[in-house]
Amino acid sequence: MQTQGWKNRATAVVTVLGVALFVLLSLGGQGHAQVAGATLTGTITDKSGAVVPNVQISVTNTATGVTTSATTDSAGLYTAPNLIPGPYEVTMQAQGFKTEKRTGLTLTVGAQMVINASLGVGSTRETVNVSGEAPQ
Repeated sequence: MQTQGWKNRATAVVTVLGVALFVLLSLGGQGHAQVAGATLTGTITDKSGAVVPNVQISVTNTATGVTTSATTDSAGLYTAPNLIPGPYEVTMQAQGFKTEKRTGLTLTVGAQMVINASLGVGSTRETVNVSGEAPQ
């Protein structure tokens, strides 16, 4: 009788160890994908510092002409993910505000660049151009 109890315990221990080993090997085999695209994020406010929702953001790769669009949320935040590395310009437009354009931006592999803007009240026919590299 005692031998049978020992065999049952040993079988249970081996089963638990086998399941644990299987789980660990399954999880350990997953690798992290390499990041190839860049991400552009930011917050859009007005000159008083209040957030501006529903701003249309156009992120254009000036080398390829490909444009990615984003819109600010209720907190004035936007995100443009998965951008291929290269030179970009960003245009921000909202009804009742001057359009703002940022040029001379260069995104690199895996970059996470933040471009915040403060839009002035005015006609959408007015455009404010800001040229230069933003800090990453």
